[in-house]
Amino acid sequence: MKRREPDDDLIGHLIDAGAREHYADATLYDYEYRRRRADVNFYRELAKLRLGKGKKRILELGAGSGRVTIPLARDGHTVVALDQAPSMLAKLRKRTLALPEASRGRVEAVEGDLCTFELPGTFDLVIAAFNVFEHLYTRGEVDACLRRVLAHLAPGGALAFDVQLPDLEWLSRDPSKRWARTKFTDPSTGHRLMYSTNHDYDPVSQIALIRIFYDPIEGAPTPPRVVQLSQRKFFPAELEALVAHAGMVMVERYGDFSGGPLGPTSDSQILVCEAVVPRRKSGR
Repeated sequence: MKRREPDDDLIGHLIDAGAREHYADATLYDYEYRRRRADVNFYRELAKLRLGKGKKRILELGAGSGRVTIPLARDGHTVVALDQAPSMLAKLRKRTLALPEASRGRVEAVEGDLCTFELPGTFDLVIAAFNVFEHLYTRGEVDACLRRVLAHLAPGGALAFDVQLPDLEWLSRDPSKRWARTKFTDPSTGHRLMYSTNHDYDPVSQIALIRIFYDPIEGAPTPPRVVQLSQRKFFPAELEALVAHAGMVMVERYGDFSGGPLGPTSDSQILVCEAVVPRRKSGR
């Protein structure tokens, strides 16, 4: 057995923190991504095309505060929304209560883990929007999640998800510098803050350890804060192989949420996958 080095424990702690800290403040999270709509429209259209009308069910993995869940419910779909962040689920339940009664009854929020979830019944569509799969840090975790999806997928059902296309220039940035400096007003406190980021990237594990800095400006009585975010990066051929290894086949792939092809300038990889149907053995 390979001896575990002291730094392994530190890196493991940072990865774990990066899976949680970015999602601890649901109000700030919603504010930061309030203009992100293209993926919502994509998943709404996909659900409309694949499910049509009738009593069909959607499972949303990493549903968060309901940015995609709520529009799907308004469209008439029944959605089981799974997440492990208490703050996000609390916000989702609050948003669900504000829906009209008919839509409200179509949403069920469930706390669960991507690799071990077990839910009653099957689903006609499983989705994981906004880089949720980037919180699967090892090949084993990816495989465990995909096999959980397969166990919950109805015949003819599909899995749709998106992850970022790795940007080698971005990944190799100087980790000692700050990037993406932006001034904003904290929606909870009203204090003026400076947002900036930097990161370390390990090309072997393909994990980026991202630091998000919130620094007070203009005399704001707020202490500086650093939030960890850890993301596993996936390359296209690797992602297709991981899907195939779990017993699924990629049936659609896009490079943007308008259905454009995947290419070198794409920001995202959007995949639609189905279960591999085993061939019947021919008898004599």
